[in-house]
Amino acid sequence: MISTYRGYVSATKDMASTLAGIAKQATVKSDQQYYDTHIGKVKNVDEFLNDYKLYSYAMKAYGLEDMAYAKAFMKKVLTSDLSNASSFANKLTDSRYRQFAAAFNFGGASKNQSAQSDSQKTDTIGLYEQSFANETTLAKKESKFYDTWIDKVSNVDDIVNSSRMTDYILRAHGLSPDNISKTFLKSVLTSDVNDPNSFVNTASNFSSASAQSSASVQATYKLIASQFGFNADGTLSGATAQTAQQKQDMISRYDSMVPNLLTPSAATSNDDYYRQAITKVQSLSEITGDNRLFSYIKTAFNLDPKLTPVQFNLVFTNSDYAALTGMTDMVAHFQFASDGTLPAGQLAQTPQAIDDISIKYLKQAKGAKQALFTDAEKHYKTAVGEIKTIADFFAANDIKSKDLPTVEDMALRAFGIGKNEVSRDQLRKILESDPYDSKSYVNSLKDSRFVELAKAYNFDSKGNLRAPVTALSQTSINSLISAYSKSKTFGLTGEMRDKAVKDAKDAATEFNKSIVKIKTVDDLLADKKLTEFILVANNIDPKSVDKATLKKAFTADAEDPKGFLNTQAGQRFKAMVNVFNFDAKGNLTTAKIEAGQNKGARLATNDLYLHQTLESQQGDSNEGVRLALYFQRKAPQVNSVYDIMSDPALYNVIKTTYSLPASMSNMDVTRQAAMLEKLFPVKDLHDAGKVDKLLKRFSAVFDAANGGSTASAASAILTRGAGIGMSADLMLSIAQLKSR
Repeated sequence: MISTYRGYVSATKDMASTLAGIAKQATVKSDQQYYDTHIGKVKNVDEFLNDYKLYSYAMKAYGLEDMAYAKAFMKKVLTSDLSNASSFANKLTDSRYRQFAAAFNFGGASKNQSAQSDSQKTDTIGLYEQSFANETTLAKKESKFYDTWIDKVSNVDDIVNSSRMTDYILRAHGLSPDNISKTFLKSVLTSDVNDPNSFVNTASNFSSASAQSSASVQATYKLIASQFGFNADGTLSGATAQTAQQKQDMISRYDSMVPNLLTPSAATSNDDYYRQAITKVQSLSEITGDNRLFSYIKTAFNLDPKLTPVQFNLVFTNSDYAALTGMTDMVAHFQFASDGTLPAGQLAQTPQAIDDISIKYLKQAKGAKQALFTDAEKHYKTAVGEIKTIADFFAANDIKSKDLPTVEDMALRAFGIGKNEVSRDQLRKILESDPYDSKSYVNSLKDSRFVELAKAYNFDSKGNLRAPVTALSQTSINSLISAYSKSKTFGLTGEMRDKAVKDAKDAATEFNKSIVKIKTVDDLLADKKLTEFILVANNIDPKSVDKATLKKAFTADAEDPKGFLNTQAGQRFKAMVNVFNFDAKGNLTTAKIEAGQNKGARLATNDLYLHQTLESQQGDSNEGVRLALYFQRKAPQVNSVYDIMSDPALYNVIKTTYSLPASMSNMDVTRQAAMLEKLFPVKDLHDAGKVDKLLKRFSAVFDAANGGSTASAASAILTRGAGIGMSADLMLSIAQLKSR
């Protein structure tokens, strides 16, 4: 019979190879294949509990075989919300139950699914607001291009054949380029505004206008025609298509109309323009025909942006309508007669009225930006919070609120997508598509905007809510936070412990906020605080590993028996990287996310099963080897002497190693703890080298004590419970101390 020392050394010399050998055993291989094949098909906790082969495999992996009969109890464990300190699993003193619950997706966290997480909402709103700044930048770029390009025009065809210039000119006057033909625009640009019979002066050419009155549309196009010098045949009537002043006016108009959001500089420019232009106005149609003037007045008096020229004209000719709509004050600022005309030689406004409206406009403009963003953000968050299905998403877009943008408006604008670029059917397919699957519909579009849009919302292929795709599940985040706190506080007392607890809590809060923003392994490794937090939580000294090694670990295939994670050097990172949802390229993936158990948790379960099987098989011939292997596996999780004292198997190894009397278990708990703390620093159990030395010493002492026989009661020691290795009162006392 092999000695404990030789058995332990042989098994741990190359643990990866030892476990690989266990995995090849016929029964183990069959059990693991069954688990891997069926766990991904489990949809709920009842299906899991009713498949005894699955259930018993998992229970053995987490050392809970003796509780397999208690299905009702285990169901309460598995459905516990680990983010809630008062949940069933969190109230149990035995940490194995929390670890078991954390390995599966049956907990309360799944009940808190939403169309967007807080992080996704913040990102979308931020992109929406940024789009206005981007629009301003683009507007300046377009104006710079126009400034150079227009001087090179030699014929009207140069303009109408350039969609970029056509778009620029029409948008500068508040017109949409859609449905305006080249022929129509050419007729406008080659019209003589002083010839009453020219195209632009013939009312019948504008009689089909819909959204605005034909007179208003005609006035707008007359304004456009007046800014160019083309002959009837399209040739230039002067040296250039526009004079320097006409060009500057055009650019000024465009900069004020685009972007949609009013900037401080644009507001000042609009005010200067209004003061000059209003003195030349002779009719109401000249105001409504100039979108810049019309928008200025609507902003100054806080009128509905959708106020039409017909409604505007009506308030000047119908005092009852003006009173009903609250526009009497606006009418009073102008000198138009009751029929909407100006008396001969009279200006549309007095100098005082111009000053008054200027004050109103600049005041309104100053608060417009923040008001728009604040109201839009509040409305968006409320609307998104009520979305439960893809149908709700579209229903929310059919409900307007105080002219605020809808959820769809903000979503499309945030990701730079025009409303006319996608139909509702296409948008539905995009949002129901998996952006992390290279073969999905959204990825087939070959447009990163649509991919990012799909990533921003949490809909599955049927339009129902799913959990957001993040680097870590909330359960894993909670587990890391708990492990980090224990690691940072173990062995400390008094003020030092109080400070460590506070610091750990602050670090956990920051970690929780930062980890949800991580999209790639590179993002993670670039954040030193996040990386160190994760390493400490896994009992790995951050100083002992470099960035290159971590990158290698995170992008390695855990299922490759010859891969880095299954080597002696990479073994210590395996459990850490398995819980992350990264693919081989270091990007987020949904391939590891499954209904019952994520892939990382499945691999960890398999790994634990192999360890448990190894320990069990070794125990059949030598219980000392089993104890040593168990201690080696559990040592990194020990954070205080009370963790050792509450685990009979761990405590037995320590008592054997240091030749402590069996009667010691009957001593006062505090005295026991003090004695153990003098024997060895608990932090040494996080050092693999020191643990190895301790276990080699244990093996030698164990062999000496048992001679050639290993028929000890170690199997009973490994079974947790009162009366095994210590009294029930002692177990209770330790549990109480640990909960403090």
